[in-house]
Amino acid sequence: MDFISENLLTILILVPVFGAIAVLGHAAFWKQESHIKWVTLFFTVVNFLVSLFLIFEKGAVSAAGFSFEKSVPWIKAINTNYHVGVDGLSLWVVILTTFIMPIAVISTWHAVEKRHTAFYVFLLLLESAMLGVFVSLDLLVFYLFFEASLVPMFFLIGIWGGENRIYSAVKFFIFTALGSLLMLVAIIALYYLYATAMQGAGTFDYVLLLDAMKAGKLPIAAQTA
Repeated sequence: MDFISENLLTILILVPVFGAIAVLGHAAFWKQESHIKWVTLFFTVVNFLVSLFLIFEKGAVSAAGFSFEKSVPWIKAINTNYHVGVDGLSLWVVILTTFIMPIAVISTWHAVEKRHTAFYVFLLLLESAMLGVFVSLDLLVFYLFFEASLVPMFFLIGIWGGENRIYSAVKFFIFTALGSLLMLVAIIALYYLYATAMQGAGTFDYVLLLDAMKAGKLPIAAQTA
């Protein structure tokens, strides 16, 4: 159980990825599209059941108020880590996401009439990216998960959308991509502001940045900009 507690959030992110791989494998070897729906539903239901451990498994709570934390060094040159965790709000957002996904699969059971394999693969990858966004405690990792969520959304809208789906998909992608570039600028600015304030290396770690803000080490103008 200790292994599950330490890696629960990572498991939640990876289960849909494994589901997407299973869908692709099933489509490649068995080529029965009706079964693809059941494979997708199975993995989304499993992920929902796994997410319930967030309620029933009492993970250790850090001083910053986050539980089920996992921090693994990633790119040491820029001091960024694979750092995930949940607080009292994001915990329920994660469970809501995993709860909605099986409903999304069931609601599209007879609505998807073409390219079933691609649709359910993108749906599973979207779930993985969304969960990554909600649990990321490193701003760079958060940004990458956010950008990753745009790709399946673009194809889901562009291929299986309504009458103006191509226009909508392109408009969605351009607006969100440009908006996220501004967010990236802000993230990089926080990195250098932290480095200046601490007279050392910068960081993308949300917990460290939050502590610096609470301690008044980051400029008020930067906090309210």
